[in-house]
Amino acid sequence: MSSVQTQFRDLTEWVAGTSPLYAHLCREAAEDPAVLDLASAVPEGRQAPHLLLAAVHYLLDRNPDHRLAKYYPSIVADPRDPDDECFPAFHEFCLDHADDIQPLLEKRRTQTNAVRRSAVLYPAITQVARAADGPLALVELGPSAGLNLLFDRYRYDYDGRVVGNPDSPVTIESSVRGGDPPLPETPPAIRSRVGIDRNPLDVTDAADRDWLRALIWPEHEGRRAVLDGALAVAQDDPPELIEGDMLDDLPAVLDGIPTDVPVCVVNTLVLYQVPEQLSEALSAFLEDRMAERPLHWLTGRRDLSGGESVALDWKRRTGGGIKTTHLADYEPHGAWLSWRPDG
Repeated sequence: MSSVQTQFRDLTEWVAGTSPLYAHLCREAAEDPAVLDLASAVPEGRQAPHLLLAAVHYLLDRNPDHRLAKYYPSIVADPRDPDDECFPAFHEFCLDHADDIQPLLEKRRTQTNAVRRSAVLYPAITQVARAADGPLALVELGPSAGLNLLFDRYRYDYDGRVVGNPDSPVTIESSVRGGDPPLPETPPAIRSRVGIDRNPLDVTDAADRDWLRALIWPEHEGRRAVLDGALAVAQDDPPELIEGDMLDDLPAVLDGIPTDVPVCVVNTLVLYQVPEQLSEALSAFLEDRMAERPLHWLTGRRDLSGGESVALDWKRRTGGGIKTTHLADYEPHGAWLSWRPDG
């Protein structure tokens, strides 16, 4: 069994409860040699199924008359449920557009900008800001288009409790399943913000915006609406994004921030995509820098127990050394969060 085939089978299970269309397509694609061969163009280390599905979604939006489009809620108003004609249409589209799909598979990445994760960052950064006692310099690792760097420009609705920017055109809904997260009416003060990404996406570029939309699963209309609103906000004042490596380029970014300004380094779910050695080196570097300046690190990690949540940890230096606090668990797209007692 090829690794690409295994990836399709794994994704079938992962999306079964949230995207019937993608579950159907992945299950069938895992047994289709032609589709597997096309997906093998994805560079090693990247998720072939995610990229192929996104590439098809991206191109299908430009070819809405193709028979495959009638299964996509993101393209037609009254989509059909997956049936016996669905995968043959997908197979046909892949082969007919292989010359357009292959460059996308080779050059693009699964850089989903899950804007609803800002609903988790809002209380987490509030907690850091209170401890730092001053406006923060935000540094995000792997920010994609940097939309979560703009967390303070959105309005939030936590089970009817509305906080954040009251004038924002974007309202992010999330449910608090446990604990008592700090949810002030106004967001914490941010002095500066910057992101580092190997391939940052430009919110002012139409192709990059369309790629971000294509990464959202077809049935997820709410996520797509939030993304569109956040893109509109970002285009008015785009965040600063640096094309580079999170470890190689982070020292210069930190050196450019006055040493008396507290820094909050953020990564929500990017480290699972990097080699363990890089993750360990990043951790060692940031812990060393914590001895030199006020620096806090909000870092996400997958639930290794087999659950579907992500854990968010807060690391900083105290009198007793490096302290790690498990702040919250959250649904990967930010639909809910559970604040931990020690948060």
